[in-house]
Amino acid sequence: MIIITIANLKGGVGKTVTAINVSYLLAAEHGKRVLLVDNDQQGNSSQFYRQYSYDRPSMANVMKRTARAAQVIQHTDFPGLDIIPANLTLAEAERAVMMDTVVPQQVRLRECLREVKGDYDYVIIDNPPSLHMCAVNALSTSDYLVIPAVISRWTFEGIDSLLDQARQVQAYLNPQLKFLGTLITCCRRTASNQQGAEWLRSHGDYKVFDHYIRWTDKVDESTFSAEPIVLHSPRCGASRDYRDFVEELLTLVSDSDTRTEKEGAAE
Repeated sequence: MIIITIANLKGGVGKTVTAINVSYLLAAEHGKRVLLVDNDQQGNSSQFYRQYSYDRPSMANVMKRTARAAQVIQHTDFPGLDIIPANLTLAEAERAVMMDTVVPQQVRLRECLREVKGDYDYVIIDNPPSLHMCAVNALSTSDYLVIPAVISRWTFEGIDSLLDQARQVQAYLNPQLKFLGTLITCCRRTASNQQGAEWLRSHGDYKVFDHYIRWTDKVDESTFSAEPIVLHSPRCGASRDYRDFVEELLTLVSDSDTRTEKEGAAE
């Protein structure tokens, strides 16, 4: 089971749109068993997949350790794609976790996902724009980090802060965590966007993916219709871009796993 966290400290950069579309494409077009974890109290991924509810256990119960994985996982309308939903109770749960000094705070999501290790090929975690305990739990359990980013000076600063946090998590909580790359989203064919993308690519620490996601109003439309972009508008540029990005993602993960296996054998 490969766990990928999608995060950025800035809002409005396409974290949730990327999480819901990558999850769908992995399940529908690549035949993977996928679990999407909504780790954001806003619950936008849960709303998109029509699993937003206060009547069932949710991510808040995971953080408070009051429900098992089987109790919080819900099926979506799409075969092969399940979700751990979230709602506003996650904010209160996060505060409760911060006050609990007995049970480790940073690994509660890891404990939950261990229960379903053999049930899924991929886990995709959609995160809030913060570095609070929910996001730390995501980093502590993930194999890979992907950072969506729009071309903006403020976003660049957010990437630096998140990478610093990821390095700390890697050092003290999760040595297997790897930064897979930065995905440029909402990309327009303007001089400022092109210059910003070139600047990002010139800094090797940011590991910009070869493929980027073009801006189109079809993406916003797809969130209202609750359809992955490849279903809502199959021919639009963003549909082709997300398909290409998932292909690149799978290749990078496969290459990384191969290198890790060889390094392990050499030791």
